Amino acid sequence: MTPLRFDGRVAVITGAGRGVGREYARLLAGRGAAVVVNDLGGATDGTGASSEPAEQVAEEIRDAGGIAVADTHSVAEQAGARAVVDTALEQFGRIDVLIHNAGFVNGSYDQLVAVNLSGAHWLTEAAWPTMQEQRYGRILLTTSSSGLFGSGPMPSYGATKMGVFGLGKCLAVRGRAANIAVNLISPCAYTRLVSELTLTPRMQWVADNAAPELVAPAAVFLVHESCPVSGQAFAVGAGRVARIFVGETTGYVNRDMTVEDVSAHLGVILDEDGYHVPADMDELQDLYMKTASV
Repeated sequence: MTPLRFDGRVAVITGAGRGVGREYARLLAGRGAAVVVNDLGGATDGTGASSEPAEQVAEEIRDAGGIAVADTHSVAEQAGARAVVDTALEQFGRIDVLIHNAGFVNGSYDQLVAVNLSGAHWLTEAAWPTMQEQRYGRILLTTSSSGLFGSGPMPSYGATKMGVFGLGKCLAVRGRAANIAVNLISPCAYTRLVSELTLTPRMQWVADNAAPELVAPAAVFLVHESCPVSGQAFAVGAGRVARIFVGETTGYVNRDMTVEDVSAHLGVILDEDGYHVPADMDELQDLYMKTASV
């Protein structure tokens, strides 16, 4: 099989100084991309800053014969996100790939929103005009099983990551006409952030089996020009790649519905047999029109 290359492409990866972001940057650079290694270099609770993580990864890439520059702007604010994209444009003249990987678990709700969700919004808004003009772009946003499926101890984190899921789905629709593909990844990897969580038997399994480098191949494929999908989400880790999707059951229809009808037909409403996965809101509306018309 012909190797998938990124020669001539420019990639921006946030949170690329450590963990899975570092692996994304190294793999993309190894396949020919010029890489902007963005990392604020802060602690796991979002405090502090250091240029060392981003600079170290950029140096590793250059020592291996690749092309990379370090960037230490914070994506928690619009100006910082804009500056990250400007680094790519000033250094390399374009931006083809954007991976928003930066994020953290511990911190206030406002801090989590700023980095995990607002950062994704401001980054994509900053990159969008250039990608639209180029009529080419590949964006990968980071969601999490905490939001997709629920996690009792982390409601604020889960809420921000589910917000990213919605953002990615909307951007995928928006990007269709401009050849901008947007997908989502939910990584399972033992990283610095994960290592600070309670060490349960499940977490020990992650530590033993889910190294960060096992996430990178799928992520890099999802931002390659040959990747045929957009608006999709994938669970990736420990050597496994799986699709995540939101679907609707066939449901129950009664134009004279009462509260008691809903109660009596709850089993039918919950039945997953014959479920449908709408591609977007238009297709969902078509489903309503088909199933609930008089």
